[in-house]
Amino acid sequence: MERGGGKSDGEVQEDLGETPPAEPSCAFPVDTTDQLQALLDEYRSTTRPIPVSFRDIVSWIKIGERATHYLHSYPAKLLPHIAHFFLASQRFCPANGLVLDPFSGSGTVALEACLSGRPAAYADTNPLACLITEAKLRAIPILTLQAAFERVSARYLKSRVVQHPTVVNMHKWFQPTVIRSLARLRAAIEPESSADLQKFLQVTFSATVRRVSNADPRLSVPVLPKEGRAPLRSEDVWQCFADQFGANARRIEKLTRLCPSPLRLTQAGDDARRMHVSSGGHLATDSVDLVLTSPPYAGAQKYIRASSLSLGWLGLAEAGQLKPLENATIGREHLPGADDQVVETSIAAANAVISRIWKKNPLRAAICATYLNEMEAVFDEVHKVMRPGGNLILVIGNNEVCGQKFMSSDYLREMIERKDFQLELALIDEIKSRGLMTKRNRSASVITREWVMVFSKNRKC
Repeated sequence: MERGGGKSDGEVQEDLGETPPAEPSCAFPVDTTDQLQALLDEYRSTTRPIPVSFRDIVSWIKIGERATHYLHSYPAKLLPHIAHFFLASQRFCPANGLVLDPFSGSGTVALEACLSGRPAAYADTNPLACLITEAKLRAIPILTLQAAFERVSARYLKSRVVQHPTVVNMHKWFQPTVIRSLARLRAAIEPESSADLQKFLQVTFSATVRRVSNADPRLSVPVLPKEGRAPLRSEDVWQCFADQFGANARRIEKLTRLCPSPLRLTQAGDDARRMHVSSGGHLATDSVDLVLTSPPYAGAQKYIRASSLSLGWLGLAEAGQLKPLENATIGREHLPGADDQVVETSIAAANAVISRIWKKNPLRAAICATYLNEMEAVFDEVHKVMRPGGNLILVIGNNEVCGQKFMSSDYLREMIERKDFQLELALIDEIKSRGLMTKRNRSASVITREWVMVFSKNRKC
């Protein structure tokens, strides 16, 4: 979900036949400290949010390709310009400071942090998001990729595998010939022993899955197009994979050129409310220098449904496992036993709005209250892992629910400030692309602006 600032829909991939625009030879060619200081001075003198366009501010990054940002499509992708702008300075994070995104999505913040030379940590409930993030940050030599492609090609030609995982509504989304070809391709990828190659091949396979499905490519969630689609042939599946492989290999080459040094990436679990490291321990208290994140909006994006076809084909979550995965996602649209849900939060202004929503739609009221209560737990965790004097940069939008303005930026700001954080800067960026320009639910509204707020943690905490 790209816009003048904020999240992009992530659905528009590089035209595989075009030459992408030239990129700067250096990952961070401009120091933004002076620009940041000017914005800080203006905000302190006026205390009013400042309208900006991150696309214009970070003009040295062209719209479209940058390193591996477009290795795989993903709904609600954060505009790379936002992360880049704040990481191109040491004003809010030292040169070797740890950057955390507890709602990583497909790893935009993690990639920009690593390109800046900093270590990055990430968390996300969606296993596809975690796979994409890991694959984006693995610099594999091009000759190694080419050799892997030849091995997969040879195995694919010999394969007679027909067995496939359980994918939700398989025959609705895929032609029989496509199913057989995807099963062969999946089997041809599995023998690769290198973990880095496996992740790259799986992400490329996942992108292929969506391209050869019957789903409308213009939308993030699987929806049949209004007009019929000509059946694909078996060879079309391989050609889609080969094209995607070539495009992704070029992206890995760009990553290597922009950041020849080792990239430092750590997964901080699958729950922003309880972050931990691979050894099983908690993410260390006072260890994070900067949290830069764009959390989900209340009931605004169906992340698991959007990923369902890939999750199934990759064996990460087959049809019967999708609902539990969705139930673990913050900002979800469905709540089991919603009639029994608590519809109060710690924010009085939010409770007044939720009460009005409840009179029209108790389910939407419960969704909103649950979202804010879960976000409160997230900020408790952020406060715990962040060092005193560290910073939190929050990117969030407001919308309407059942005709009521739901001011997430105000509610989340109040939560954060109660936890000994101080607001240093507030920016507003207009959303100029289609990424969030459609209603997700009949009770929801179009989101047209995004708030970017910078908080500092009290050094006495």
